[in-house]
Amino acid sequence: MTDTALDMFAVRVEHDPDAVFLLTPDGAGRTYGELAGRVARLAAAIRDAGASPGDVVGLYLANDPAWVVAVMACWWSGCAFAACGTLSPPEEARGRFALASPPVVLTTAELTGPWAVVGITTEGEAAGSGPAPPRASPDPDDIAAVYFTSGTTAAPKGIVHTHRRLAEGARTTASAYARDPGFRPRVAPGERPPAISFNPFGHMAGLGRMIFRMYVGRSLLLVPKFDVGVMRDLAARYPLDTLQLTPAMVHALAFTDEDVGLGSLRYITSGTAPLPIATREAFERRYGVPVLQAYGSTEGGITALERYDDAVAGRRGPGSVGRVPEGCPLRIVDEGGRDVPPGGEGEILGRPDPARAGRVLTGDGPEMLPVDADGWYHTGDVGRVDEHGILYVTGRLKEMLIVGGFNVFPAEVEDVLRRSDLVRDAVAVPAPDDRLGEIPVAGVVWAEGAPHDVDALIAHCRAALAAYKVPRRWFTLDALPLTPNGKLDRRRAADMAAVAGPAPVSGHPAARDSGG
Repeated sequence: MTDTALDMFAVRVEHDPDAVFLLTPDGAGRTYGELAGRVARLAAAIRDAGASPGDVVGLYLANDPAWVVAVMACWWSGCAFAACGTLSPPEEARGRFALASPPVVLTTAELTGPWAVVGITTEGEAAGSGPAPPRASPDPDDIAAVYFTSGTTAAPKGIVHTHRRLAEGARTTASAYARDPGFRPRVAPGERPPAISFNPFGHMAGLGRMIFRMYVGRSLLLVPKFDVGVMRDLAARYPLDTLQLTPAMVHALAFTDEDVGLGSLRYITSGTAPLPIATREAFERRYGVPVLQAYGSTEGGITALERYDDAVAGRRGPGSVGRVPEGCPLRIVDEGGRDVPPGGEGEILGRPDPARAGRVLTGDGPEMLPVDADGWYHTGDVGRVDEHGILYVTGRLKEMLIVGGFNVFPAEVEDVLRRSDLVRDAVAVPAPDDRLGEIPVAGVVWAEGAPHDVDALIAHCRAALAAYKVPRRWFTLDALPLTPNGKLDRRRAADMAAVAGPAPVSGHPAARDSGG
């Protein structure tokens, strides 16, 4: 039975205890058998610290082997876990854990609070643990994990995930990327290259990557922090066939001056945030492999996955994020909640299975995942489905600007800006305006050696955008502001735009016109 990730782990420990599952950049490997011993000992420490089956244990950890051991130890002891990475400062971590009320927190750092603290090493070892408890057998519909939304646009919430949902995520991913979507009863040959996980702990992508690699019997290399130089060294050591990266990582590799040898790659996947089309095209030109995208959320899970065959056949375009998996209903609706005609644009709605719809932990207590009266989850994203059944995401309702009565989606403006040779990266944010309500403002990371020619950028934008979409003010950035999870921090970008001042930096008419 492999209905849970803990079941998968038990199968690997029983049949392939000497197979290496986890690696680190120093080349050290940890076998399933070694990890099982650490998991059992840490499960004992969790019990001895006062956690009981059914409790949620807090994990305040980094992207090193400790988090994998800690996750499995929580499940082994019959507990769920709440994840917060050490990139979040202690005060923020305390606020998030307050939503889950853990009796015990495991950490490689320090975190005081109304809980028992178990300090562990980066290998997941705790001092003084007693005899290991027997391995729990959680029901697939039991709570397995709590992950927190980023809180960049509202107060963070804890999204509850069941064991079944996590296991089905691995199967869904395998159906898109692997030849056989089923669980592999034995591990792959040892010469197969590992997958690399740069995802900071506390982000769902890292957990999904770990469970998927265990599901297909492949090893996983944990890297504490992404760096182009580290990527270059790892690519020289391993014949990497795939990479899972965030858009910021894709951008760094697409435009780096380093010689990063990725000749063994078949494809990469990009997730956690929208990938600008210009960045994708630059990466594909440089390395000659497709960038496959995925679409989902902490709340709703995986909604669409881009397939390799679609990418190489050219069935894609700006904003495409892949096909909606079988059994995952989807609607596109207009502002009145009516289904749009085929190919029409509107808000993307998903329909979680009521048996799988997760609880949401908020400052006011537990709630159910918010759905409308008919059971549909409103993602807040705007998109369309083309004639091939491929989903395109074109913007966010909450990010949409209304300029003199006209709708402007920042992603569209940013994609146009990135297509200029003068621009390395860009962000578009709103600024209040007495006459138009709000106006678009652009922060630009200029291409190396390029002149800071705003007039040329305005002309470039005017050739591709309606006049009301052209930014009215401009400011220079050394790099786009990012959240600890590697997502674009639009709130901080808007604050930086406000500091830049109200005056346009160009006398071009686009900086003064009405936007009509």
